[in-house]
Amino acid sequence: MSRVEIERDGSIAVLRLNRPEVLNAIDQAMWAALLDATRTVADDASLRACLLTGNGRGFCSGADLRETPWRNEAPNESRARIDGRNQQVARELIGLAVPVIACINGYALGGGLEIALAADIRIASRTAKVGFPEAAIGRFVTGGASLLLPRTVGLSRAKRLLYTSEHIDAEQALAIGLVDEVTEPAELMPRAHALATQISACAPASVSLMKRTLDRLSLPDLETALAMETEALVSMYSEPAIGEARQAFAGRRQN
Repeated sequence: MSRVEIERDGSIAVLRLNRPEVLNAIDQAMWAALLDATRTVADDASLRACLLTGNGRGFCSGADLRETPWRNEAPNESRARIDGRNQQVARELIGLAVPVIACINGYALGGGLEIALAADIRIASRTAKVGFPEAAIGRFVTGGASLLLPRTVGLSRAKRLLYTSEHIDAEQALAIGLVDEVTEPAELMPRAHALATQISACAPASVSLMKRTLDRLSLPDLETALAMETEALVSMYSEPAIGEARQAFAGRRQN
């Protein structure tokens, strides 16, 4: 079973995270598959937009906490893994020539929300729940979230979301600008397709240049943020284990 499904609808690519039995919790194999899928989109010059969503009831519930690669890694190995997977996915999504629309169809937590933040536009179903559980389980954000989140919702709101690990619903996310639109569940993908079609009708060179220019002006410190996130996450690996908290979180998100 492919961890990420790739569909083609005319000039629109659709990437679907595909571990619905665990709310698309992202393991190392899925990070690699998402990186490959993003590069597939980048290599197709005929595409004009990309939709990113999850199969089943969730967009992505974050890291698969059953995987503990850091326990057997040297710090340099952890740095290489984080930079080559989590951080590189953010680079590739942001660097795509075509706009990416994240279609948040349920839980988008931790790494899942970080992936959505790397998209250009976010549309959420009314059933969506989003948040960053990292502080509650002794981890740190990646994927450029330390930069992308405050740029999206403002510094104070970003701090509250990160410090508290609270989950917010789609309407709350809309109110603070974390998502751009909220739809009924059945309308999420049709609405995203309609928006992608509208984008596809515009001059591709203009759209690509606008995306590249806006991102360069808005995110000049992305590499600094990614490097600091990597160091922060590696430093957390040496902290006392918070196994019970992680297990509790993993159990809650299965329900």
